[in-house]
Amino acid sequence: MNVLLYGNEPYLLNQALQDLLKRLVGTPDAMNTITEDFTAPSFSMQRFLEEADTMSFFSDHKVMILQNCVFLTRGYADKANKFENDRERLMAYLSQPHDQTSLVFLYNDDNLDTAKATTKHLKSTCEVIHVKKLEPDQFRVFLRQQLDLRKLKVSSDAFEELVKRLDDNMQVALHECDKLALYGTTITKTDVVALVSRPLDSEAFHLVNAIMDKKLSDALSLWNDMILLNIDALAFIGLIASQIRVLYQVSILNDQGLHRSDIINELSQGSAPMNVYRVTRLLNLARQTSSKRLLKVLNALAEYDQKSKTGQIDKRFGFELFLIEATR
Repeated sequence: MNVLLYGNEPYLLNQALQDLLKRLVGTPDAMNTITEDFTAPSFSMQRFLEEADTMSFFSDHKVMILQNCVFLTRGYADKANKFENDRERLMAYLSQPHDQTSLVFLYNDDNLDTAKATTKHLKSTCEVIHVKKLEPDQFRVFLRQQLDLRKLKVSSDAFEELVKRLDDNMQVALHECDKLALYGTTITKTDVVALVSRPLDSEAFHLVNAIMDKKLSDALSLWNDMILLNIDALAFIGLIASQIRVLYQVSILNDQGLHRSDIINELSQGSAPMNVYRVTRLLNLARQTSSKRLLKVLNALAEYDQKSKTGQIDKRFGFELFLIEATR
């Protein structure tokens, strides 16, 4: 049995992989489980398939895990030259696999190109396991369970602050819960603010959200938090610009009537595959504004960037002026 295992939540993906290995070989070890990385410079698909087609002398059944299967994404098409010669060999093997070997194709994202012949063939010849990220309400339940397991008493405002800082990431949540457990048994909002860092990408998204909602007070509050963390204005503005540029692209494609999957494919061409969860959030945000307004914000951002780099305006003060203009 061969398996295609993919999804954009690392914790759940690893959990699904461990359950799968337990089902296939019982206790995985060096004798029955081999892991390769498709993106490694030394990786050879020919060698990988030759190993898969060879009977194991040390176990009744072996599992071969291929990580980072980017060849299943649209964004990989332009740089897949080294894989072209192996494509037919892989598809031929999957049509007649070795009965003592299980291949597991692992990809840490939702974005697979379902139009690709290789992806279609994997889906038709493999068991497909799609691990989906928890919905916000489900994540809150998961987080509460983890806090209870560690016997942590967390105030309601502390819990809400913790949710904001974890960005629905289960792996980060486990790490931060362990950190809080080492600190004490009663956790306040002040403790969360002091101990749990805020992901900059998430903060950039929330700031863009405040700009689009024309909520100046929220935008300034987020920026003041960044100042307290000693975040450089120009470094942070790079994240803001990146978010708004992608948001502008999403808005244009949405205006053209493209569906979410088509937007993801368009944005993934010639670059790293776009995360489905990220595109979904940006698509929801794009529907609340217009591409014309986004372009205006981008122009204001470029003007601020130029003035601050040439010393015409103080970085922090200039960014606050930008926020005032952008939220009008």
